[in-house]
Amino acid sequence: MTEKMYEYYAKQDVQPTYADFSSDAELSRYAQLRKNVFFRLSLPLALFQGKEVLEFGPDTGENSIVFAQWGARVTLVEPNAEAHPYIRQYFSRFSLESNLTEIVTKSVLDFEPARQYDFVDAEGFIYTVQPTSAWVSKLHECLKPDGIALVTYVEKYGSFMELLLKAIYQTALRHGQGEGGIETARHLFLPKWNSIAHTRKIESWFMDVIQNPFVRMKYFIDPAQLLREMHAGHFRLYSAWPNYKDVLAMNWIKGEYRAGDDNEAAIAYIEQSRLSHVLSTQCLLPAPSPTISNQLAELVGIVDGLIDNASETNCLRAVAILDELIAFLAAGNIIASPEDAAKARTILTMIKTAMTLMGQGKIDELTTFCREDSVFIATWGMPNHHGVFQKM
Repeated sequence: MTEKMYEYYAKQDVQPTYADFSSDAELSRYAQLRKNVFFRLSLPLALFQGKEVLEFGPDTGENSIVFAQWGARVTLVEPNAEAHPYIRQYFSRFSLESNLTEIVTKSVLDFEPARQYDFVDAEGFIYTVQPTSAWVSKLHECLKPDGIALVTYVEKYGSFMELLLKAIYQTALRHGQGEGGIETARHLFLPKWNSIAHTRKIESWFMDVIQNPFVRMKYFIDPAQLLREMHAGHFRLYSAWPNYKDVLAMNWIKGEYRAGDDNEAAIAYIEQSRLSHVLSTQCLLPAPSPTISNQLAELVGIVDGLIDNASETNCLRAVAILDELIAFLAAGNIIASPEDAAKARTILTMIKTAMTLMGQGKIDELTTFCREDSVFIATWGMPNHHGVFQKM
């Protein structure tokens, strides 16, 4: 983690990812989950056999030990020295000490590599390191030619629901619904939290999302802009989840390859997919739409602003945008199944209800909505994106 993110979690007195694997079976179950993620990203496990892997922000080393199991020699850059004993304990417990090259107590930008690596992993925090160009440059410095970098980050449009939950929570506090903290969050969101097959308590989610100062629009990344910065930093897109490549393309596979053209095609596909990212359901635009992109960006900005200050005017503007989006979908202007199109309209209508209640200050009705509305309870968005990039 970055030092700023570490400082936030240090105040909570927790190691945010510590799973305390004590048996081969526990580690194996976790490794299978990681294997599934890497399969979706088209990253074969053989890629790690005998390779040098650099991991930024490993925390207590759950992912690191899996890389080692896959045959990698790992160098770990973790600024929180209190996490280091957990890491060493894991490597000792599973007899993989020889796969641990070094643990370095540095942040991303302070790390000075003595050599270059085959694979660099930066998951869960990299979006907090600003500007983006700084960590893109660091990845390039750390990688061998043709090396691979995996980053995960909080995406601007897919995080709309996270911002909406934070805005609802702050609206409730402003209207005297509790003194804040986990009890207010439980009152509003426990039915929603219990609707999913979670493996942790709502207190952990409250800390990671509702309280977390980094879950704000100023830290979120627009993937189209990320691709531009990665291309400028001499990387090309290898894969992503959700997908960033134009899956509808029908180019001759032996045709001339131009990295710039490939990047622009991916950016166009991202712009076609933004509504899908917001709603976490397929509703692909037939072509990039600056109008839709601008409306969604404005909507994200309005909700982010409601976290800090109530504004009936801004809520009314959000409702107007949502009405336009609902009309757009009703006109059949997307590539989606009838079921997905109907689901998208239903989610937009649900968001409109939430914005209306917040704007009118109807807190009792807003609380009931949060606890009983089936669409609100089932909708989570697509906040966390994975990007895999190859050094050119």
